[in-house]
Order: sequence, then structure tokens, then C-alpha cells
Amino acid sequence: MNGFAKVKFKAGDVVFWAGDVADKLYIMKKGAIRILDSRSSHPFATLVQGESFGEQCILSTGIRSASAMAMEDTECIEIGGEGLRQLLAAQSPLMRSLFEALLLQLHMHNTLLR
Repeated sequence: MNGFAKVKFKAGDVVFWAGDVADKLYIMKKGAIRILDSRSSHPFATLVQGESFGEQCILSTGIRSASAMAMEDTECIEIGGEGLRQLLAAQSPLMRSLFEALLLQLHMHNTLLR
């Protein structure tokens, strides 16, 4: 699968804004990312090493439902959404449905956190 890249963000950098097209998934290598509510800009989650964000890219029409900002110098693995969708398509036909159900569950959980 193509599309893996190491990316770095400095403290205060915005990784993406709510409403942006979701085209990449990020896996945290080091640092901290704060996830911000799309309406109030209040933080509702802080992510650290080993966690991931940007999972809406699995959906071909995914739109960011929150913003993400680096809280300190941060390094991530960036995975392109197209490559991720190709990987899922090569798996069992149930994989896409399973991931979409998990995304819906995560979205509902994040909504409750806000």
C-alpha cells in the first residue's frame, strides 16, 4: 500500500480544520494532538503516542467533524485515505461495513464527549 509518510507538526500547528475533506489518517509516534469541537473550539480529547485520528478518511466522502491541533512538537505517520480504502477493498467484503459501523460508533462517542 502506498501513502505512508512521516509528518511533523510544531506546537500550535493545525493538522486539519472541521469541515475539511478527510483524506488522511494519522498515527501518533510522539507528541500530543488536541481534538477541538467544531462549534465551540473547546478541546474534548488529547491524543498521545500510539493513538490515531482522522479515521473519517476511510469513507470516500468523509468530512472532518472536528479540528486537530498539535499541543507540542509532534510526529505522526500519515496514511492516505485512498490507499487505506484500497487495502480495505482487498479484504473480506465485510471489512468496509465493519469499519463504517465502528466510525459511526466513534462519532457518537465523540458527540457525547462534547
